[in-house]
Amino acid sequence: MSKRSALLCAVMLLLRSANPVGGQFDRYKAIEAYEIRPGILMMPTYSIDGQVCEVALEARHYSPERIKLDSSLTRQEIDQVFDELAPPIERGARSKGFERDLISEAGNAITTSVDYENVLLQIYGESRSAGKGKIVTGNIVATIRWKNRTCK
Repeated sequence: MSKRSALLCAVMLLLRSANPVGGQFDRYKAIEAYEIRPGILMMPTYSIDGQVCEVALEARHYSPERIKLDSSLTRQEIDQVFDELAPPIERGARSKGFERDLISEAGNAITTSVDYENVLLQIYGESRSAGKGKIVTGNIVATIRWKNRTCK
């Protein structure tokens, strides 16, 4: 009888330690994030069959080592991660009519779309007026969406 009691206690302790927060954050939606480069977070979304259908990239603002108030990513950083996550062989050729980046503006928001056969890269940023034109002041979020995968 004492062996059963000990086993039951051990199982209960294991189950309790599997949720160390004790349900404190159960009412919030958990999100999955990876630090794909120092200071760059990647957050994937999955299709019903478990494939990555979209990822969002953004700057990490807080870590125990530093607080970063600048929320921008460089185009070089975005392009490097894009090449890693959606290599040229996977994304296919540029879509017809979209051999160059498509840039759209609304107020101080600017969206750059780079369209490929299988993948769409969109970069969301902000701009400000400078003389006769606008200057991009920061790429805030980038998304990579696989066209042949439906997100759940």
